[in-house]
Amino acid sequence: MLEAKTPPPDEEIDPLTRLAIKHGTDKWGLHFYTPIYHSFFRLMRRQPVRLLEIGIGGYNLQSVGGASLSMWAEYFPEGRIVGIDVADKRLGLDPRIEVRRGSQDDPEFLTRVCDELGPFDIVIDDGSHVPQHVTSSFNVLFPRLRNGGFYVIEDVQTTFWPQFGGSTLGGATMRLAMAILEGLHHAEIKVAQPTRHIDDVSTLIRAFHAFHNLFLIEKGDNTEPSNHGFRLDNPHAARALRLIETEMNQRPTAAGAANMIQVQAVAGQVTQAWAMLDAALERWPDQPMLLYAGYNTALVSNDESRKREFLQALAALEPDNAWLHDLLRQMETEAAEPVA
Repeated sequence: MLEAKTPPPDEEIDPLTRLAIKHGTDKWGLHFYTPIYHSFFRLMRRQPVRLLEIGIGGYNLQSVGGASLSMWAEYFPEGRIVGIDVADKRLGLDPRIEVRRGSQDDPEFLTRVCDELGPFDIVIDDGSHVPQHVTSSFNVLFPRLRNGGFYVIEDVQTTFWPQFGGSTLGGATMRLAMAILEGLHHAEIKVAQPTRHIDDVSTLIRAFHAFHNLFLIEKGDNTEPSNHGFRLDNPHAARALRLIETEMNQRPTAAGAANMIQVQAVAGQVTQAWAMLDAALERWPDQPMLLYAGYNTALVSNDESRKREFLQALAALEPDNAWLHDLLRQMETEAAEPVA
């Protein structure tokens, strides 16, 4: 007698992928986007999200398209969904879905859509996929995106395809990605090139996420300083130091104190750094991290005497560290040489 086989359990599926299957959008199936979207958007589901999607689908057919717009409308039940397309679309969609006809390569059209129906929390470029159009749309729409929002570029593969104006060496979409990555690191570029102009958009690129065929850019505060341009008049730097000091007052550790001392020194607060170091060494004498923090503070303040003092203390703790002893001998030799 044959035993009845138990059917396998349903494979785990996220809510957005389930809706993608229901509404027939290729964001799941031919592409694999919806689990990624859900991981970023899930906390926004019950909010009055405004979402703009470039490209409605169905090409020039008037009665075909809108699958992903319908998916978004159901995923964001309090949301307002807007779709734009160059083709005339006559679709019976959810009343929360607005459709506008126009080109993603037309800055005036995009600006009007933002003024009338924005500002948007999410923009998804699923339009022509022509790399030049992708770039021009980003340049218009990203600055108008709501702070904390997401800008998504789908089907990135066309940047490599000549039929779309791309190149196997990387077309305009890849150059845009490089510009975004450079903007994300504008503070570090400024250290190397102090006179380089940094545009306002760079300070609004919070994060860049790259997946297969998909770029996702987060808009937000990107004014954190470089550790080589660390100033306490920067709110991020000031907050970091304030939190460290609060924790050290409540739960002091030698390692935490060493970090606090070095942050103070790098920020130019050398007097405070030395005072903190003296107090910490009274509590944790000969602690290597504190001695190293002292050496770094001496470096910042160009105090050769204290540099040697802390190197000698570290060398005493590490008698077999050839690199450390060579460095100390070199420093002592340089100190003994007459000044020309």
